[in-house]
Amino acid sequence: MDVRVVLVEPQEEENVGSVARVMRNFGFKELYLVNPCEIGRRARALSSHGQVILEAAKKVHSVEAAVRGCDCLVGTTGKKGGQKTPKRRAITPEQLAKKELNGKIAILFGNEAVGMPNEVLQRMDFVVRIPTSPEYPILNLAQSVCITLYEVSKKGFEKTVTEKPISREVRAQLDKFTDEILSKVYEHPHQQWSVQQSLYTIYGKAMLTKKEGGKLISFYRKIMAKL
Repeated sequence: MDVRVVLVEPQEEENVGSVARVMRNFGFKELYLVNPCEIGRRARALSSHGQVILEAAKKVHSVEAAVRGCDCLVGTTGKKGGQKTPKRRAITPEQLAKKELNGKIAILFGNEAVGMPNEVLQRMDFVVRIPTSPEYPILNLAQSVCITLYEVSKKGFEKTVTEKPISREVRAQLDKFTDEILSKVYEHPHQQWSVQQSLYTIYGKAMLTKKEGGKLISFYRKIMAKL
């Protein structure tokens, strides 16, 4: 699996260093940092033989920039869906590893204190949650990365699909037409949001190819014309 690890606003440089070490352990090299804390001596010390990954990490100012060029987005969370958290059906890292994902996969991990922003989780193709004790469910950032990458690396995916996966640009078009149709079909914003989230989840589970995404967009264009 071709994985890009994305840390969203990490606040402890020790965690960033530990993540670089874990990535080296499991054979992953691409690290993106969204508005990170200062990366200094302590991060380098904890990165150990992963220092080369730490030094090559790309610092960006937005999630959009961090996932640019990726074909599938995976968000991680330690919280179950509730009133303040998107009600997304979460899968485990093991279940993620069993999915036949192709292309560039971005796995996003949230801030140590507040986790992943809801608006980011809503745009993910998959949401991953590590099963933990309900008494204390939140793991350390580096621990979460370690468990997730361990599961993902076990299988050692082979690229067997010849069709190109849907690009982020085509997926953005698909989402745009979806939202426009929903705004015309449903009057109540809550209904629009509920169906929108279900459709986004279906798109992610379907692992659409670029060709399939194009066909859906063409179909939605015809619907818009009729409406």
